[in-house]
Order: sequence, then structure tokens, then C-alpha cells
Amino acid sequence: MGDKKYWESLLEPGIIAVVGAGGKTTVVSRLGAVAVSLERPVLVTTTTKMGSAQVAPWNPYYGDDLALGETHIVEQMKRGQIGSWFQAVAGHKVVGLEPGLLDTLHDHHPDWSIVVEADGAKTKWLKAPKPHEPVIPSTTTTTIAVVNMQVLGKPLTEDYVHRIEEVQSIIGIPVGDAITPAGVAKLLEHEKGIFQYARGKRVVFCTGCDTVTPSMRDVFLQSLQALPLHKVVLANGYREHCCIQRIVTWL
Repeated sequence: MGDKKYWESLLEPGIIAVVGAGGKTTVVSRLGAVAVSLERPVLVTTTTKMGSAQVAPWNPYYGDDLALGETHIVEQMKRGQIGSWFQAVAGHKVVGLEPGLLDTLHDHHPDWSIVVEADGAKTKWLKAPKPHEPVIPSTTTTTIAVVNMQVLGKPLTEDYVHRIEEVQSIIGIPVGDAITPAGVAKLLEHEKGIFQYARGKRVVFCTGCDTVTPSMRDVFLQSLQALPLHKVVLANGYREHCCIQRIVTWL
């Protein structure tokens, strides 16, 4: 199966929420681009914040008027472009939509793929969510948790980890100790970890697989065996160069 077919296998009608750290915007952007290349209707948005420069090429609609927003998105789709909708621009960020609005859009347009960046990580490679994170719409079909494999073997420090105290309490190692595959698996499994509030099928999307040894990758996959996952995606590269190498189906 080629790279485009792998991305296509992750696309489906409904809401796809992307959480975690170390590549969320990459996954969201690539899913949107692949949907357009397949001539499928796709809306890309966030329930938190995204960089305004990152989303500007999509010609977004800004506001909370349902009718005007829907009209703009439909016109974008007719032009063969990504539909994109945000609440407002705030400096270098765009403010996302309320999850209830996305549930309404899914109800109105069940054939759309609505790809949502539903978490923030301050550009770090690993995180634990705040009590109100991630912000996931109630009708979400799939929750994709992004894990940047570059963090494996790195020390548990703020250089790599967002909300370090919470991560430490879950994985149970001292600050400065090496982050292990087992530790990341704990963060994926824990009720207050990366999949907090997840809905629908659970997919782990591993970015940066080309930065670790095959043995480290295999140890990580083994550490996930007991988790109730749908798929695990193994990908190399970054942004438009992110290329899926393999997808492992769990359930």
C-alpha cells in the first residue's frame, strides 16, 4: 500500500479529532490535502488554537454564523479546495470553533470529513492534557493521538515535554530520566493521559519513526499491545514531507 492509500485509509466521513504532541498540524494538514486530491469534501478546523500563518493558505471563514460559514465552506469545496473555518484571529493564532457547532455541521453534512486539531502542546514532543483538554466534539468518529517518536530516549525535561509534572506523575520516572516506550504507553493508556475524553476509534499516529532504531520502534509497538486501539500508524518526515510507512491494525 502506498503513502496516499495509507492516508486515505484514515479518512472517513465524520469528525476526526487529532490530539497529542509533535505533529498534530502535520496530520491535520495532510489529511485535508489528501481529501482534496481524492475530491472528497473536507473541513479543517480546531477547537483550541492554530497558527494563523499555517491556516491562511486555506482561505478560512472567520466567525460563528452557521449559514454564512456553511456557504463559504461549500464554495471552497466546489473549487476543489480545503474548507476551513475558525472563530477569529488573535495575533499569531486563530481561535477555534465550539465543539457543539462541529456536531451540528456533522449532522447537517454527514458525508464531510471534519478534521479537528483538538489539543495544544506548545511545540513540544509529549504532553499530558489539562483537565479541560482535549476539546473533542461529542459525535467524533475517530480520535488520533499523535506521538513523536523522537522523544524516546530523551530526558524527561521541559525541553521536550509540556506539562511535565502531570506527565511525570503518570509515567512514574524522575525528572531527567530517559523517556521509554513503556512510559509513553502509560501516557496513552491512563484515563488522564493523551486519550483523555477520546471518542470513537482510537488511533496512535507515530511521527518521526525514521529518528529511532527499528528495535526501539518494535519495543514501542510491543508496549502498546494491551491498549484498546484501532490502528497504529508509523510515519517518517515532517509537514508536507510526512510519509506513512506502515499501518498496523489492532482491532
